[in-house]
Amino acid sequence: MSEMQLIFNDTFWKFLVSLEELKEKQDKNLFCTLLNIDEAAFNQFQDFLTRFDIQCISDDSFIFPLKEKCRIKMEFSLSEWLALQASFHRPDDRNSSEYYYQKIVHNKLLIAQKAFEQFNLYRKPAHQAVKSSDIENLKKKIDYLICNRKLMKIEFLNNKLCMAYPHRLVFLDGILCVIGENSEDKTLVYFGVEDIKDIVDVDKIYEPNLSQIEINEFICHVRLINGKEERLILKVYSQYEADLLPSYHFLGNPFVTSNPEGDMIWAATIEMCDDLFIWLYSMKERAEVLDPGHVRKEFAHFCEMNKEPNGLKKVS
Repeated sequence: MSEMQLIFNDTFWKFLVSLEELKEKQDKNLFCTLLNIDEAAFNQFQDFLTRFDIQCISDDSFIFPLKEKCRIKMEFSLSEWLALQASFHRPDDRNSSEYYYQKIVHNKLLIAQKAFEQFNLYRKPAHQAVKSSDIENLKKKIDYLICNRKLMKIEFLNNKLCMAYPHRLVFLDGILCVIGENSEDKTLVYFGVEDIKDIVDVDKIYEPNLSQIEINEFICHVRLINGKEERLILKVYSQYEADLLPSYHFLGNPFVTSNPEGDMIWAATIEMCDDLFIWLYSMKERAEVLDPGHVRKEFAHFCEMNKEPNGLKKVS
């Protein structure tokens, strides 16, 4: 499994809890048997923890307790603590991510994540850095395979292999992912493109088991969990020059109308990430963010940070 799938695997979390609770060395086979995992899964979990500088020590016979127990301590203001409690009991509606208390929790977690960068779950290890040119080549390969409805053999950076039928390239949780189905058991799978080393097309006919509707529902469910989607509303001044279909972004409930002045009003539920700001920046002279207000402010800051320096005036 990829690292993205690993963090949604209950067995990994049971492994981590058992490792933290280990007080003395334990028979390795017994440890794995109690968790119902094989040696391959054990090794993958062990390797994953090394990216956080956590040494899970074992030999052929035993697994040993952690030498240092990691403790993450956070202080909450009254508003932060109440907002955190509220986030556990949010209303069952698709727009719940728009509530202000969730933004309070989100901002608190961002601050904590920066303070404990060593334990950032989504930080890429330095040795796994992928060149942007390699990412572009992978995107072209995947796009070709999707268009031609072909199987692909995926080789990951950790040397694992997988055979999958690709359905869609889309941003999930800020990462460009390929969503498809495993050709062996026909289950839905998804991987971060940045976790992939290479892709080879497979000359074999495969009938997909999942429909595009099911893929779209999956995207909606993931975005509902990560809480990063927003109902973005734009005023478009030059609709014929503006690109209103950002690449690799899933647009939920898109809507287009016009105001009394004749300007186009464009709206869609979309996941906010750096790539989306890049898309907005490419249209900064032809479109304006109307709502949400915090996205408007963040985009203004993004434009300021990416403003080209003015040329120096000549002194006469």
